[in-house]
Amino acid sequence: MKKVISVLVVFAALTAAVFAQELKFGAYLDTGLGVVSSDIKDSDTVVKAYAVDAWQNGYRFRLNGSWTGEEKNAGIRFRLQSQSKLAAGYISLSYLYGWVSFLDNIFTVSGGIVDDSAWQTADFWINADAGEGLGALLKAKPVEGLDLGFGAYIASQLGGGDNNSLASTVLLDLANAVTTIGDVKYVYSAAYTLPEVFRIGASFRWKNKAGHNAAATAAPYSGRDESSALFGDLRILAVKDLTAVVAFSFDKIEDFDNSGNITFSETFAYKIEDLGLGLNAAQFFYKRTAAGEKVDYDPGLFFNLWASYAIGKVAPRLDLVYFLGGASNPAGDYTKAKYDRHDGFAAKASTADSDKDDYSVFSLRPSVKFNINGNASIEIGDMLNFDAATKDGTYKKDPADANDEGLNRITNVFYIDFKWSF
Repeated sequence: MKKVISVLVVFAALTAAVFAQELKFGAYLDTGLGVVSSDIKDSDTVVKAYAVDAWQNGYRFRLNGSWTGEEKNAGIRFRLQSQSKLAAGYISLSYLYGWVSFLDNIFTVSGGIVDDSAWQTADFWINADAGEGLGALLKAKPVEGLDLGFGAYIASQLGGGDNNSLASTVLLDLANAVTTIGDVKYVYSAAYTLPEVFRIGASFRWKNKAGHNAAATAAPYSGRDESSALFGDLRILAVKDLTAVVAFSFDKIEDFDNSGNITFSETFAYKIEDLGLGLNAAQFFYKRTAAGEKVDYDPGLFFNLWASYAIGKVAPRLDLVYFLGGASNPAGDYTKAKYDRHDGFAAKASTADSDKDDYSVFSLRPSVKFNINGNASIEIGDMLNFDAATKDGTYKKDPADANDEGLNRITNVFYIDFKWSF
């Protein structure tokens, strides 16, 4: 009995000491079901599990943790995650890194599987930075409002569909996380914030071989985050209740004339008491050549107008989307398609000198969210898509009919989404 009491006393003391040094946890779980149908002849209506809020098949679960030392100059951050594709294991370490600060917190060094969102764009479409991964990050704040960063990473995290893990066919054993010094992913970042006026930021990465996958071996610099890219945004902070963000990305800079991609993205939202209004827009431009000659491509133009109104804990919302040079994902393989507000759509590049490779889609999404409390909500909605293409046979209603021009497709998703967080 005395031994048990002694163990409990020691455990209580350790727990008190740890919590005095700020051990914090937070969790997030999102999942749901969707009933998906198409106007393809004799097609089955299917039911699939999908997390609309998280943009993931099946579900997304995250457990975030952080520990800060008593002197506030060192700590650890980590995320345990499970989502979407489970081939590499049900639980992955999305990030796990320690940090120390010095010289009156002017400098901070982080090491491990780093994921720092200090320079991530705040828009609706791009919502990214140049990326981090397994390596180290040096941050500096020489003056108030200015944040500088330099990172070096030998392995990038995979995408959401692969659970944001480092594990792949190559990196199941981290002894294989080796690259030459010239092929490390080097990232430079900077941001400046003038409180209640504006914030401007950017991050740049060199081409690298930190992707560590089969595609990168066959075609160098084509793996995850291996291309040279520049991301940035401008945020207006001067108007209360207004969200205003203009962002950009330039990808494939190392071969820009032949395969460069340019994206601009704008996010605007304004809240008037219980009424919310917004516009999400994006423009897609392509740099291409063939046989040494420049090939002109039509730009892709995405527009998403939305409005919501809160009636107590119930918030109806209506989204209207028009995408010229794009398509809804359910218009493809509707049984596997994503149907959230972002990944439910994809850009489709088309040449300017042809009218036989164009795509467009109009989408209507009424929904209503029930905010059960501050930690749980349920959303019920319906995504109705009208896709069109100019190439014969793109959207055949009857695949067996040789005379079916197949220029249009209608798809519908009725869904319910559940979200919990603390």
